[in-house]
Amino acid sequence: MDTLAIARNQAFNQLAEAAVRQYCKTVHEITYIEHGADNLIILVNHEFVFRFPRDDGASRRLFFETALLQKLAGKVTTVTIPSVVQVHHQPLFVVAPYTEGVHLDGRQIQSLSQEEQTAVGETIAQFVVELNQAISGAEVSQLRQQAGVVHADGAWEPYFERLFALQPLPNAKLQPLVNEFYPLWKDYLKHQDRTLAIHDDLHPVNLLFMGPRLTGVLDFGDANTGGIEEELRWLYLMGDVVLGSAIAKYQELTGKNINHDHVRVWAIMHELSSYVRGLARQETEQFPFKRAEANLKAWLPNFPV
Repeated sequence: MDTLAIARNQAFNQLAEAAVRQYCKTVHEITYIEHGADNLIILVNHEFVFRFPRDDGASRRLFFETALLQKLAGKVTTVTIPSVVQVHHQPLFVVAPYTEGVHLDGRQIQSLSQEEQTAVGETIAQFVVELNQAISGAEVSQLRQQAGVVHADGAWEPYFERLFALQPLPNAKLQPLVNEFYPLWKDYLKHQDRTLAIHDDLHPVNLLFMGPRLTGVLDFGDANTGGIEEELRWLYLMGDVVLGSAIAKYQELTGKNINHDHVRVWAIMHELSSYVRGLARQETEQFPFKRAEANLKAWLPNFPV
């Protein structure tokens, strides 16, 4: 980071802390949480969470997530989700209550007892169903449009087409995997209902646990319209017990069938896209690339090392 960027970052942090101290008359403890390049998150007294967007794109995303959470308030009870205490406009920040819990990674979730893993999968399925009962996919799309929020890379179809069909792969050894999974993904997509409201980022980093019990879901900024197979893709990372129990519970609650292999292919395609993008941009030291590389090596015996 250059000198000017450091100075701007320090000035932004000072502005944020001043806003926090104005809002909270008594401050015993402040913890700064850098949430990528987009947001500064400040935890105060283990009671409130303040989110300060750093740029216009992050501001639009925050407006969207805030509007969505306000619509979901009181309608999701299976797990705790963020709630909005206050939206402040000058400077722009959002205040939410702090939610207790810890994060477990995929391996830690798989190390739980089978009964505990089953409960995790069933809880996720119940959350997904509640989300769909609380808001429609069309309403989520409308909120995104009102906030001016679009994914940086657009919808999955054109994004994957750019990565896998319209430009050379950064490593030719990946071509057999692309030839195997990209056409399969496109074929599966034709048979999926992609009109549902989905969280779209049920990665372990967005799940909160109290002991072995899943109690919270965070970060609704990627919520979108999509399919249940897309929604459950991160459960493939958590193992067959969690994914299998989630599929079974969802089918029981909705009467709709889920093809396990559709979820598997979604998971592989997502991580293959993260790997290809990281390789092409020479971002091989960043977390998304390293996560994708580790997952693909674990899932695909023929993944080129």
